[in-house]
Amino acid sequence: MNTSLLGQPSTGDAATDIASANPNDTRSDLEKATDYWGKKYREKPTNKENALSYAKNLRALGEKRQALAVLQQASIFYASDREVASEYGRLALEFDQVGIAKQMLATADDPGNPDWRVISARGTVFAKEGKFNDAVPLYERALTLAPNETSVMNNLALAYAMGGEPQRAEELLRRIEASGGTPNPKVKQNLALVLGLQGRFDESKAIASQEIGKEGAQANANLLRQFVKASAVPGPSAPAVAGWSATATEVKKSAPGKGKAKKVAAPDDDAYAPSTASAAPELGTASAHVEADARNPKLRGMTPQ
Repeated sequence: MNTSLLGQPSTGDAATDIASANPNDTRSDLEKATDYWGKKYREKPTNKENALSYAKNLRALGEKRQALAVLQQASIFYASDREVASEYGRLALEFDQVGIAKQMLATADDPGNPDWRVISARGTVFAKEGKFNDAVPLYERALTLAPNETSVMNNLALAYAMGGEPQRAEELLRRIEASGGTPNPKVKQNLALVLGLQGRFDESKAIASQEIGKEGAQANANLLRQFVKASAVPGPSAPAVAGWSATATEVKKSAPGKGKAKKVAAPDDDAYAPSTASAAPELGTASAHVEADARNPKLRGMTPQ
């Protein structure tokens, strides 16, 4: 049976076309599709199409924890299946289950049929581990496959910044802004961060104030100024911070009195409430966020793609 992107039965299949089966049903097509695939899944949970379609619809509906459980079960029956591994790995990453995501995404990455979402998510695994230099080539590879994906550009920019190359990060973030798309406040927040890391505090404050107000922007600029002064010019010894990037407070704490910046431990692999894709730390009330998915602006933090 042909299915749509979310696994909804396609029109033309009269026996199962849930979109038109009951004209008095006021539920959305997504809700109907989720109900349909839920029934199919309960009838035969070992069927790959049933599991994937149900999980995709649950995720789109916001029931991500339930979707994760469905994919976890499916991975038992399809341990080597790249499609199952892709869905499970990317959603596990959204729940900050880094160890599981790392294993699943490695299985999902097919050199003969590359998927930029999988490759970008693999980069985010490294970024969450504080291995920003290892994340960079994966993000660059993903960007080659999807050159207009702002989420990948944003992730790569932050990897550059945290790896000690804020100038390259600025170039990418400026490129996003110049693309003429819908203004993204997270991109501006990240641009403010990388400008501050270069010691350009007035520019950083001017951009940050557009999102978090003058008072918050001034506080961020002051803390970034302290960090840059303590660690001189950001370089290869820039701190590897928890999750993805440091809050202004965390930057201050990690700023060394002498020598190299102190590393902050990466987060554990425990799952948590799926309101964000990671515990993305914030600069004051703004944050150096990584977009989770350009198609789902509700997701924030590390990129599951």
